[in-house]
Amino acid sequence: MSCYAGKDGALKVGTENIAMLTSWTVTQNAEVLECAYMGANWKENKSGLKSWEGSAEANFTDTAAAGTMIPAHSAANELAVGSLVDLYFYPDAADADFGFEGSAIVTSIENGAALGEVQTVSLSFTGTGPLVTDITI
Repeated sequence: MSCYAGKDGALKVGTENIAMLTSWTVTQNAEVLECAYMGANWKENKSGLKSWEGSAEANFTDTAAAGTMIPAHSAANELAVGSLVDLYFYPDAADADFGFEGSAIVTSIENGAALGEVQTVSLSFTGTGPLVTDITI
C-alpha cells in the first residue's frame, strides 16, 4: 500500500494542469431515499442518484506566467463561471493513469488578496455525469 504526498498532486482542466495549484478536493455523494411507513419500527433506506463535486485552490498568476511553466500550465483565472470543463484530479502528477475524471460546470471562482500573503484563487465545480476513477478504498 502506498501513500501519496500532497505536493505531488495535480488538477488538469482540458489538456493543461492548473498553474501554482495548492490543493484540490473531489467529493462523491449518493442520495438516501427513505422508505418508512406507518406501523414500522425502523426506517429503511435505499440508495438514490449519485453526484460529485470538487474544488481547487491555487496561487493567483497570469496567463503569460503560467504559459512559461514546463510543461505549459493554465492559470486558474482563465476559467469562466458557468463553463463546462473536463477535469482530471491526480494524486500523483507523474501517474496520469491514476485518479478521478469527469465533466463539470464551474460554479464559482473566488479571488483573494490579503496584506502579507500571496494572492489566491478558489474554484468550485459541480459534476455532470459520472466521476470515473480507478481508485479503490
